[in-house]
Amino acid sequence: MNETLSVTIPCHADEPGLAATLESLGAACQHHALPAGLVVELMICINGVVLETPCVPLGAVRDFCTRHRIPLEEHWIALREAETLPSPIPRFLDSPIRFLDLPASSRLVAPFPHCTVLLTERRGKPPAWNMLWQWARSELVLFSDADVQVDAEAVYHLWARFQQEPGLQLVAAREVPVLKDGGTLWSRMGAIPYRFNFGNAGGRLLLLRKEALPNGIPEDLLLEDAWLTVAVGRQRVAKELHAHVFFLPPATGRDYFAERVRTEGGKLQIRLRHKELLTAGPIAQYRWSQFWREIQLAEYPLVLLALLLRGVARLWARVALTRKDFYALYRPFTSTKGWESPSP
Repeated sequence: MNETLSVTIPCHADEPGLAATLESLGAACQHHALPAGLVVELMICINGVVLETPCVPLGAVRDFCTRHRIPLEEHWIALREAETLPSPIPRFLDSPIRFLDLPASSRLVAPFPHCTVLLTERRGKPPAWNMLWQWARSELVLFSDADVQVDAEAVYHLWARFQQEPGLQLVAAREVPVLKDGGTLWSRMGAIPYRFNFGNAGGRLLLLRKEALPNGIPEDLLLEDAWLTVAVGRQRVAKELHAHVFFLPPATGRDYFAERVRTEGGKLQIRLRHKELLTAGPIAQYRWSQFWREIQLAEYPLVLLALLLRGVARLWARVALTRKDFYALYRPFTSTKGWESPSP
């Protein structure tokens, strides 16, 4: 059976970088070695939409589809008992773009044959992730963050890894931090671990078989990549180091520490609520001897500071969870936004 692929992006309504993500992802899905007809749709769930407020990512999608002549559908997902059922689009959003079939002589080769946008007031990446999971109609689903840029060969390498190892259920790309203008102390510190492969799936770009998760993911999840690693099963998860996805690490102390708190809270969440998933082993495998051997001498102070802050963040997360629920620790990081061009 010839498998098809749905490309999906969960996106917050305040996301400013979706335009660059769409351009790079579209180019990657047109790789010459990918089979014709493999990619059948692009789906984007914009969550946290506030009525009567301009929605920047929606404008980016409409512009992208206009320029590439991609048929576009938009659905408003109402907050009601059946949240996956569409309802009329609010007036300020009600201008869906639909292109008629063009004559063969004038038809352009579009990166996606069709685009669907789901709009919802509901906030949070996991609920958006699940909506996309339910609507996607392919056997393979590619998930991309909305604030990244995808290498031109990344989608091909992820797909090819599945062909080489049919027993895999999830293949994640290698996450490559981009340090703008050399980076800040915080972004340089945050970028260090991404030089090493700890065996856990990265969540910024991954290819997943639909059969792997019949029920989606928990909707209060803090670390979907860590949860996916153990829920799908380490033996069926791989990281493809030739597939690169570029991202901006937190560049301010506030965002760096908030990311550490969310990470430590996410680990705690898995240990407390999903401990049965850890029976097969930990989420990541830390090869500290290799780590300390390969980092540069000038980076040692950054690593020691990162370890100190990790301990503080772990304590902070534990204390915060005595007054709040897990998902209260989740928030976007403003200093990871703002790509200046479509390519890193």
